[in-house]
Formats: sequence, structure tokens, C-alpha cells
Amino acid sequence: MSELSQAQNLITPKNQIGLIGILLCAFSAPLIMPLNIIAISQRFIDATNGQIGTIATFETLSISVASIILSRIVNRLDRKKIFITAAILVILGNILTILAPTLNYVILARVISGLGSGAIVATVVATIARGSNAQMTFALLNSGVGVMGVLLPFCLPIIIASNGMNGAYSFHLFISLFTFLFISFLTLSNGADDNQNTVSSYKGYAGWASMMGTSLIFLGHAGIFAFSAKIGATLGISVIQVGYVFMAGGLLTIFGPLLAGFIGQRFGSLFPCLILITILLVTGIILANVTSALIFFIVVPLCGMIPMILTPFFLGGMAKLDPSGSLAAAHPAFSTMGGAAGPVVMGYTIDMAGFTSIGWVLIVMVLVGTPLISLGLIEADKIKT
Repeated sequence: MSELSQAQNLITPKNQIGLIGILLCAFSAPLIMPLNIIAISQRFIDATNGQIGTIATFETLSISVASIILSRIVNRLDRKKIFITAAILVILGNILTILAPTLNYVILARVISGLGSGAIVATVVATIARGSNAQMTFALLNSGVGVMGVLLPFCLPIIIASNGMNGAYSFHLFISLFTFLFISFLTLSNGADDNQNTVSSYKGYAGWASMMGTSLIFLGHAGIFAFSAKIGATLGISVIQVGYVFMAGGLLTIFGPLLAGFIGQRFGSLFPCLILITILLVTGIILANVTSALIFFIVVPLCGMIPMILTPFFLGGMAKLDPSGSLAAAHPAFSTMGGAAGPVVMGYTIDMAGFTSIGWVLIVMVLVGTPLISLGLIEADKIKT
């Protein structure tokens, strides 16, 4: 059996549990960024929306940097050692956040944590993409994110209300410690196989164009969603009520990716992605202009779940373009680059023109990003598996 064939059978159920558990435990803080922003803004009450958004931007940018570096070398390294080193960085970053006396120290702490989170997510995605059951495993992963999307909004608002920012990041610290438990589940080879990085020039370029497109789409989504809790606050909705709204979104996110996994490639990758981007655009515009608490309660869960359902379809296509997993491993870098820019772009846009203006930013991102995403997915849908 060739090394590629061995890699294609790599993701056993035990490894699936380990990989999913590692990512969820190390990624709890980025997963609930809007509530973290509320906690930080309550701690540093004189900070502007732009300054608070900068914290989210630096954290997601560090995730992106780590992801793009690891995507190029992960197949030549011992992945267990990557996970252990990265988990230490996540834990250290959470500890330093709790101890941070100023906003600048919070930024530094979140950068350290973000580097660890980025290394973990790139390594997890690269490993999954090399499996023969990649799309279903991505679906299970995102359903796991949905479970966290229910549990975190239930627990975190109560913790923030009683213990503020320090309580929130103590909670994230506790969760991140379980990363080591799930690392022990893994039975992975080192994955050192340079010969698998064999994407043809045309397909490779189409894939990278798609990655750039996802960066723009995630910029629009992350920017609006990061301030969804603050939009809710303008409607008189409390942080605990917002947490319940996120819980509803988490429930949708549990089942949506599973549906994507069962649908698989029946409709290809392009058509489902276009449908989901359209839903994102509509719900995002409504959220930016919302004046009713009831409408807020409806559109936030719908808007929030879109990336989790879109990602299995998208990464399923990228795995077809590049069976080595390197292309898919770069997805966290590009999506988090958009996520990094989103909060600060939207934060300063809000400072200048109010919440309604961010809907226009989303429109521009979708209009530019969708054709780019389509380039790689059209090529992926031509490949028979």
C-alpha cells in the first residue's frame, strides 16, 4: 500500500475523537469571541469599539500566521509534538490574560494563545483532509463546535456577570487543560511525506483563489458577528439573553454540519456554498439594521451557524483538489485573516458611521469574495471520487 493510501485511511474513530477534542478544548476562547469582547469591554470601560476590536484582530491574526506556517510544513513534522507545544502556548496565553493589567498586555496574551490555537487548527485540518472520510469528519468537527456553541453561551454569561473578564478566561484556561487528555487518544504517524504536496498548477491556483475568497467572506461575517452582542445591547438585550441566543445558534450548528456530511458531494461543493453565502448576506444585512429584539433573536443564530455548515462543503472540495491536506490546512489561516480584519474594520466603521454601516461592508465582501471562492470549487466539482 502506498503512503498516500495509508494516509487516506488514517482517520479512525479514535483519532476522530482525539482530533475533534483537541481543537475544541484549545479553541474555546476564539469560538465565543463576542462574549469575550463584552467581558473585556466591561473590564476596560474607557476603551473604544475600535480598540476592543483590535484585541480580537490580533488574536485571530496570530491564529492565521501560525496556520499558514504550519500548513506548509505539517506533513514533515511529528504532529503529537505540534499539539503538545501548541497546547502549552494556549494555556500560557490564557494565564497571562487573567494576569494582564492593561489592554496592551491583554493583546500580547491573546497573541500567544492565538499562535497555539492556530498551530492546532492547521494540524487538525491537515490531518483530517488526508483521510478518505474527510468531509464527514469535517462535519463531525463542526458539529462538535456546535455543541460548544451551546455549552459556552450557557456557562460564560453567568461567569462574566459574576466574575468578569478574569472569570471568563479562567474558564477558558480550565477547558484548555483537557487538550492533553485528547492528545493521548491519537495514534498518528509523523506524516512526513513531501511527495503528497502535488497539486497541479492550475488547480492549485484555483484553490488559493478560493482561499482568498473565504478570507473576504469571513471578514464580513466575523466583523458583524463579533459585535452582535453589542448590537443586542442597543436593543436592551442583556449579556445573559445574548448567551441564550448563541445557544440557539449552537443547536443549529450541531445538526447543520451533520446534514452537510450526509449530503456529501451529491450536489458538489459550489452550489451548497453559494446558497449558504446568500443566507449569510441576507441575515447579516438584517442584523446590521435590526430594530426589534425578536428579529435579533431569529437572525443571530442563522447568521452565526453559516460558517460551520459552509466549511465541510468547502474543505471537502479543497481536499479533492489537494489530497495531501496542505491546501485545506491553509484554510484556517485565510479564514482567520478575514476574521482578524473583521472586528477592527467593523469596530472603526461603527465608531464613524454606526451599526447600520457594517451591512455595506458585508455586501462588498460578498460581491468580491464569492467569485473567488467559485474558482476553486468549480475545479473541485469536476474531479470524480
